[in-house]
Amino acid sequence: MKYRLIACIALLALTSSVLAQTKKTKAKAPPKPSVKAQDVTKAQGQQQGGDGVFGTIYTMNSGWNFTILKARYSIEPYKAYEWTAPNADEKFLVLTLAIKNSLPSELFFGGPEFTAVDEEGHDYVGANYRLASTESAEVSLNLKPGQGSGQNPDKDELTCMIKVPAKARISKIILKQGRKFVKGEEVVRYFITDVATKERDGAPGNPKNMIAGLPDSVKDKSDKSGAVAMPQGVAKIGTPFFSGYFAVTCNSVELSSSEKHKDALPEEGKQYAIANITVKNLYKKQITLFEFGATESVLLKDVDGEKYALISDSLWKAKRDEATDSPAIEPGESYTFRCFFSVPKDVKLKTLRINATSGRVYAIDIETK
Repeated sequence: MKYRLIACIALLALTSSVLAQTKKTKAKAPPKPSVKAQDVTKAQGQQQGGDGVFGTIYTMNSGWNFTILKARYSIEPYKAYEWTAPNADEKFLVLTLAIKNSLPSELFFGGPEFTAVDEEGHDYVGANYRLASTESAEVSLNLKPGQGSGQNPDKDELTCMIKVPAKARISKIILKQGRKFVKGEEVVRYFITDVATKERDGAPGNPKNMIAGLPDSVKDKSDKSGAVAMPQGVAKIGTPFFSGYFAVTCNSVELSSSEKHKDALPEEGKQYAIANITVKNLYKKQITLFEFGATESVLLKDVDGEKYALISDSLWKAKRDEATDSPAIEPGESYTFRCFFSVPKDVKLKTLRINATSGRVYAIDIETK
C-alpha cells in the first residue's frame, strides 16, 4: 500500500510538470490579430472630426464663430493678397464665409486652412482669403468681442479660394480646426451632396452642402454636379468670357474683299476674315497685349473643319492698318484690336478659337451663311 501511494504521488508530480510545460509552451505562441485591431491600424492618421453643414454656425477652438455660407466653382481671376487666375486645366473652389469673435478679448483673424478632397482621394490645400471691402482684398483682421466679418456677403463678402483641377469633383471640404465644445475634435468635414459617399468618403453628401456649378459656357453638360469643365469653353459674339487675367469679348467677325491689310487687298479668289476683339485687364498691375497670347492663341475654323491661322505675326490696331506692337494695358483698362485671316471667297465660317496665355480656351460661335 505504501509503495502504491508513492507511485501515485510520483505520477501526479510528473503529470503536473508536463501540464506546466504545455501551458508555458502555449503562452509563447503569438495571438491572432482581431478584426477590431486591424481596423484601428487601417484608420491610423485619420484626424478626429465632426460633420459640418453649410449655413450652420460653429464655435471653433480658436474662439471664432465660423460659418461656410455657400460654395461655388469659378473660372474668374481671384483678387486677394496674391492675385491669381486659373490656367486652362484649372478652376477655383470659392467658399463664402462669415466669422464673429466669441471671446471676451480682441482676436486676430488670419484665416484657417482648408483642404478640398476630390472623389479620387486627391487633396488640395488653400488659405487664400479675400475681403471685398479692402482695396488690396487682403484679410488681416483684429476684431473686438462680438465683432464679425462676412455676415452680409452682398455688402462685404469674405471668401477663401482653393485651386483645383478643371475635371475634379470635390466630395468633401475639411476645415482644419475643431469645434470648441467637442472634446478631442481636430477638424470639421463638410460632405458634398451628390458626390460624397459613405463607402468612399466616410459619410454621404449632405443636401445642404452644395457647390454651385460652373457657368454654362464652361461646364460639361454630362456632369450633373456642374463641377467638371470642358477642355474648351464656348462663347458668343458680344458676350464676355474669362481667360487668364483678361475679360475677352469678340465684338464681330466680318468678311471683306475691299479692306486692306499691310496696304494690300486680298489675293485672287480670297477675302479677309477680320475679327474685332476687346480685352480688359483684370489684374492689379499693368500687363501687355503680348501676354494675351498673340498669334498662337487665335485660330479660325470653317464648317468643313479647315483651319486658318493669322496671316501676320502680330495683332492689328482697331482703326488703322498698323501692328499693335503689344501695348501695355493698365488695371481695369480695355484695348480693342483686330485679327486678319485669308480665307476663300465661298467660305462658311464656324468658330474662332481664342485664349490668353495659359488661360482657358474658348470657341466663339461665328457661323456664317
